[in-house]
Amino acid sequence: MKVTYSGHNIKITDDIHAYILKRADKIEARFNGMQELNVVLKAEKHQFDAEMIVTAPRVSFYAKSETHEVLSALDTVTDKIISQLRRYKDRVKDRRNVVPHREVVARLNPDEVESSLEVEDIDTPVVVPTQDKFASKPLTLAEATTELQASNSGFLLFLNADTRQVNLLYEMTKGTYGWVEPLFA
Repeated sequence: MKVTYSGHNIKITDDIHAYILKRADKIEARFNGMQELNVVLKAEKHQFDAEMIVTAPRVSFYAKSETHEVLSALDTVTDKIISQLRRYKDRVKDRRNVVPHREVVARLNPDEVESSLEVEDIDTPVVVPTQDKFASKPLTLAEATTELQASNSGFLLFLNADTRQVNLLYEMTKGTYGWVEPLFA
């Protein structure tokens, strides 16, 4: 990681230099994909401004702080960057749990159905592939209910338009429906 710093109307002493490196280590401990860290310190009258830019592949973070002390300005700007990093990591983590629409359709509607019906043991259950397919377009819960009412089967497997997950809608009693939505931890 490359650390650069500059001062405008302020001299960067060895103590400030060491403190900047300490703050850079704190940020790098939470986000090890960092490529570059730029710090700009400015002094105007009795006010100190600290600006920090963290650059990583495909993303960068910026924060600015104004206080009456140099070290507290560096602390505040570091805390802001760490907060941005935390929110970024949460967004990336949430995106990993959402399966893209094409992958769901490819998994559930394969072009070729393998029919290998070799039975090794009598106790092993035999699963026979059928040619039943379901709508690959995403449906809302209301649309799925309408489609289930129109069909003769007691259940409907559909791709939920809101969550992009496969859901199951089934008829419990006349006019009452059950809805199964998977929970991925």
